[in-house]
Amino acid sequence: RWHKDYAEKGLVVIDIDDGSSDTMDALKKNVEKGEVKFPILWDKEGKNCEKYGIKAFPSAYLVGVDGKVLWEGFPNPEVEAIEKTIKAELEKVKK
Repeated sequence: RWHKDYAEKGLVVIDIDDGSSDTMDALKKNVEKGEVKFPILWDKEGKNCEKYGIKAFPSAYLVGVDGKVLWEGFPNPEVEAIEKTIKAELEKVKK
């Protein structure tokens, strides 16, 4: 939903799939059906998740325009606070 609501304003959503539950073929089918509108990194061996210590899903990170992590966690219980941070950060995006 954040991609849909904020992509035109400068938000970039990237999904990192650790490869443990989805096959590359399944992801390709979802993309072809138009179900996925943002980039996906299919991490076949889960190395990115391991490197960043991700053990639960969905884990999310909000990275600011300066490259620093502004927020990390599980987005569902904190949606309003996260959206406030997203909107504030998007105000900094150069048009």
